[in-house]
Amino acid sequence: MTDYKQLILSNGEYYVEPIRKKNSFPSKEQPHLYEESKTRLLKDLKKIQDTISENDKEIFVKDAKVICARLEPKFEAKSYQPNALLANTNIKLIGGRRYTIKDNKENIQQTKKEKAKLYFLKVTDDELSELEDNFATTHKDNNESWRKEICTIKSFDLLEPNEKVMGFSADWEQGPVEIIIHPLENSAEDALKGFFSITDIKKENVAVHTYDDGLTFICANLGKNTIDKLKTYNPLRSIKPIGKLRFDPLRSVTSVTDAPCLPDKIYKSQIKVGVFDGGIQNDITLLRNYVTPYDSVNTSADTGSLEHGISVCGAVLFGDLKKQLSKEKITNPTVSVESFRVFPAVKTGNTSDDLEMYTTIDIIESIVKEHKDIKIFNISFGPKGPIIDDDLNRFTYALDKLTYDVSSEDENPLFCVAAGNDGDVIFPGNRVQSPADMVNGLAIGAYTFVKNEKVRAKYSCVGPGREGAKIKPDVLEFGGSRDNPFICIASKNKIGISAGTSLASPVTAGKIGKLLAASKQIIPHLGRTLLIHCAESPKTTNINEVGFGYVPEDVTDILKCENNKVTTLYSGEFTASTSVKLPIFLPRINGMSGNVHIRWTISTVVNPNINDSDAYTNNCIEDTFYPHNMTFTFTKKGEKTVRLNLAAPHNAKTAATLLDNGYKCSDLPVSSSAKKYDSETNLRNNDFKWDTIIRKNKSMRLSSLLSPFLVLHAIGRNNFEHEKIRYYVAITVNVPKYNGSLYDATLQAYTNLVPITVRNVNKVMVAVHNKS
Repeated sequence: MTDYKQLILSNGEYYVEPIRKKNSFPSKEQPHLYEESKTRLLKDLKKIQDTISENDKEIFVKDAKVICARLEPKFEAKSYQPNALLANTNIKLIGGRRYTIKDNKENIQQTKKEKAKLYFLKVTDDELSELEDNFATTHKDNNESWRKEICTIKSFDLLEPNEKVMGFSADWEQGPVEIIIHPLENSAEDALKGFFSITDIKKENVAVHTYDDGLTFICANLGKNTIDKLKTYNPLRSIKPIGKLRFDPLRSVTSVTDAPCLPDKIYKSQIKVGVFDGGIQNDITLLRNYVTPYDSVNTSADTGSLEHGISVCGAVLFGDLKKQLSKEKITNPTVSVESFRVFPAVKTGNTSDDLEMYTTIDIIESIVKEHKDIKIFNISFGPKGPIIDDDLNRFTYALDKLTYDVSSEDENPLFCVAAGNDGDVIFPGNRVQSPADMVNGLAIGAYTFVKNEKVRAKYSCVGPGREGAKIKPDVLEFGGSRDNPFICIASKNKIGISAGTSLASPVTAGKIGKLLAASKQIIPHLGRTLLIHCAESPKTTNINEVGFGYVPEDVTDILKCENNKVTTLYSGEFTASTSVKLPIFLPRINGMSGNVHIRWTISTVVNPNINDSDAYTNNCIEDTFYPHNMTFTFTKKGEKTVRLNLAAPHNAKTAATLLDNGYKCSDLPVSSSAKKYDSETNLRNNDFKWDTIIRKNKSMRLSSLLSPFLVLHAIGRNNFEHEKIRYYVAITVNVPKYNGSLYDATLQAYTNLVPITVRNVNKVMVAVHNKS
């Protein structure tokens, strides 16, 4: 057992306080004049009606047309959603995405195409006429909200056919595609009938799945000519090629030597990791005592799938077996595996071969809901091809939804997903692959060693990820390379060499399981938070390559503290639109010199919004760091802002004078940044707003701190403004020159904080009969 001395501290939430945080944002200059906007948008609506009248009825659904409201650039914040436009009407906002603004300037080459937000609106013919009437008359002219909103809209139109077609190469002719139909409520069946009419495809040759959120996903094998016809269909939101599901180590497993022997006494851990893969054979010596196999499909297992499943299950249990080669007998692993064979889901050559991905997703959804005792899952496969920013896919959404949809008393499951092995393809073909772009899980890339230095393996896919998870992959784990291969289980009594993110991901899943085995207080998403918090991030490498960094080699080190480097855990739940204050524990620093380094990581589990690729996360947390709880600003219109440290006695009189002269004191102390006044675009790109993971750090002089704290502000959108949000936080305070022991001083000053409880690994192990 690992020697635990000073352990990370728990119960930080005992000191969390609700706080009232006022948000006031400067109004943004309107891009158009109201009268000009009315006239221009009225012409747009007339043009839409003419298009509907002139075109073949087959293109539109009778009682549900989809039109676009395109906003001007830099108006993508949730506050600019066109609510006033829809007020007192039956028009429905049914989704959104980003769009690329056309360059109308001749002879000017755009170096970077500008993006803006568009919203999809579902209207009937009568509702479209009513909307047109609002622009043609003066009915709304005295409504200030309406006037402001209209000035931010660039145009009304129909989504152009080529905007619906994504990710096809110039030489693509035919293959499996994923089609997404807008949520049309009562007209959904009519939309499906229209799809079959245009494509002339039989229902038995496609897979169809509609979620409660309303979008309909269709998987089918189509040719280029059919897509050219389908892209004019109004209910169509998007269509893209999907690669067949694949198991993708860098090279196939090659047997090299005999496997180590089993221990004399075999114990199986009660900490389970679920593996969806190609299954295992019953005669694998190193697996049969630690893996419970399930055949979740009716097909026969094939050699390639089994080879992959065996190596993945072994990677969960033992990691890279290099370290075991010098031992005569392996060590009992601290986790066990529930192996669900989901490949091949259909018989090779079957007409439904192209629909395999949807069949596999159906199986995964069913298994996760049935096996609620499993809280960590690994997926080391996915469809070939990079993610596309302005579109979503069913696989990613299914896993994000499974993670979120649990009862209030239950723990959210955690999915570890391989990032993909096309990292050496030209960008953007080397971006992470679905479902590694999920926002509620861990995407794992692979590293290897070059001259004893950790580097991203060239095959490991890179970021950026999508909105809601822009830093992808999250972390890198050892996955091997040709020069430094991963040693894995190959067959009955053999081990072999291989490489790939398919192996890095299960190693990470096993390490999360090891944290759960070490302490009952570590639950999966707190483990996710800690793993990212402690990941080693090289300073000279692009974040798109390594994410938050390299997973620690000995994951149990995460649970330890040093004398002057202390980590505290917080977890809780609060409602969107509210704020909480998290103290950062720094006792007895008065009069001390030197620096303090503070690092914090925050993770959330959110409800995904499949209808809007640009607003995929319905909730997020904004964090603000306050270094000194007695330094405030005093403001007065037309006068210079004054900042005062009220802990200094000589400033009390100054503050009183300012208040007497009409100044106002800020509600909260001075924060370390003024980001609340930044644009939505900058907050997304630089502060990763709306992402489910936040990791930041600050280095300051001890003399500049007094009872520092974080304020977490929960935000909702897409009608989730008052939903409860679960959060997990790890804060590490490092004071190299602390006078005494920071660890001891923290425990003495904050008596509700206690070290986490660790248990002997034998407590989670059950003796089993040696089947070898």
